[in-house]
Amino acid sequence: MGQIANILDFRAIKRTNKASWSPSPAEPPDESERTYARLIPGASAESARRRPLAETFEIRCPHLAATDTIASEIWAEILPRWLRSFRAAMLLPVTLDMTSIVLVAAFGSWIVWQETRRLSIPVTCIYVAAFLIFALAEGLYSGRRLVQQAGALARALLCAGLLTCFRATGSSRSIVPMLVLSSGSFFALVGRRWFWRIVCPASEGFRNVLIIGSGRSAQRVADAIRRDSTSLRVVKGFMAENHLRNVYGPAMLSRVAREEFVDELIIASGDAAIGEIALREAKRNALDVRVVPEICVLPSDREITFEDVGGIPLLRIQDHPAPECALTLKRALDLAVSFSGLLALSPLFLIIAVLIKLDSPGPVFYRARRIGSKGREFVCFKFRTMIRDADEIKSLLRAQNERQGAFFKLANDPRVTRFGRRLRRYSLDELPQLWNVVRGEMSLVGPRPHPPDDVSLYGVRHLQRLDFMPGITGLWQVTARQDPSFERSVELDVQYIKTWNLWLDARILWRTVVVVLQGTGA
Repeated sequence: MGQIANILDFRAIKRTNKASWSPSPAEPPDESERTYARLIPGASAESARRRPLAETFEIRCPHLAATDTIASEIWAEILPRWLRSFRAAMLLPVTLDMTSIVLVAAFGSWIVWQETRRLSIPVTCIYVAAFLIFALAEGLYSGRRLVQQAGALARALLCAGLLTCFRATGSSRSIVPMLVLSSGSFFALVGRRWFWRIVCPASEGFRNVLIIGSGRSAQRVADAIRRDSTSLRVVKGFMAENHLRNVYGPAMLSRVAREEFVDELIIASGDAAIGEIALREAKRNALDVRVVPEICVLPSDREITFEDVGGIPLLRIQDHPAPECALTLKRALDLAVSFSGLLALSPLFLIIAVLIKLDSPGPVFYRARRIGSKGREFVCFKFRTMIRDADEIKSLLRAQNERQGAFFKLANDPRVTRFGRRLRRYSLDELPQLWNVVRGEMSLVGPRPHPPDDVSLYGVRHLQRLDFMPGITGLWQVTARQDPSFERSVELDVQYIKTWNLWLDARILWRTVVVVLQGTGA
């Protein structure tokens, strides 16, 4: 990692070629050109490569012609616009919002309002349903900033209140309780978002973007992404056309995409050859693809085909969707189990904290820097099991490493304290990581996060394990915990990501309990 400075480039040059291009199938790469593609949870990279491109599109500058599939046309005709914007990833925030409104209504009905002004259960349900419709129409769950969400919340709650008051109840007596409910719900929902963003800063689903092109269109797209407060895209850089024209260009693009954890390519070049290369490498590396068509406005009849980012239309060419429903359920289970675990184990936390302070000087918790999903660094919380200056001594002990590869472990580590060995034996030192799970930095099950100095020793093939949220436990911990090979642990992590499902997580959690009770930790 770090070679990207020599690869990414941006120079505002004037484009002279206006050639048209259309995606065409590429020959399968031979073994010598094999890349380590981005992994889609629950689907192997090979199956992702076999997924066909959206080859019904024909792009011409400045004209565009596109043919929608029959399924998308039926979808557009049957479902209203607000419902088509719903995604599985919205299930959790929608559920929390609806629960908050119901609690506000219950509190007002039984404590604040008089008997004659109480809202019935059917009226409350109609109000909640109306709020959901208006909230989706306002784009409330599209990743906006808190100030913009507050405005969308106010409009959705006001419209839901007026609709419920004049259509559902048909009585002017419900105006006052409906206004009180809307006001209370507004403060409750804004407070929930504010609290959630403080507690779970890593829960935003950011997407890393690499822009293909070196002209004004490429710079215009980057500016639009940075300007669009509703976009969760992060521009990792540009790849100039002259780099891709090089014989090593395709391999260079694949390596940059891998090292920078790129999720999406945006092609902002009218060069036919550049488009072909970018699409071919995107297909091999399971990357989503967007194209900037040479038009000024977003056509009204291309809602399914286009995406508006900062006022610039992006044509959707290729998608590799993740299993959003299953991942949302995984996140919900993580939150439920981690919250319950923190509450139930709080007396044990107190006892361990006292024993750590009695055993050796230093803080109770160890704040370890770790590399998580897509290479993002975070602070991993653990009970301190080593002496105070353990990190400074680690570099001196690196030569005695008993593991193979980018992985440091000593069976008789001199830095470990007496009580720390007992905590490690039963993995009790890992319990504070339940807080990392709540914050969205870790999951209950996933590849173990490694420190930055270990990650700096990774090869390109090892970066695949960072395509998934790190976990407190994982497949390696319950199958090959004593295996010293780093390559073996990476192999198991990649296998877990490719074959991931909720049932696999349940089995790993159950086997973790058995392993912990056996006291095989070190």
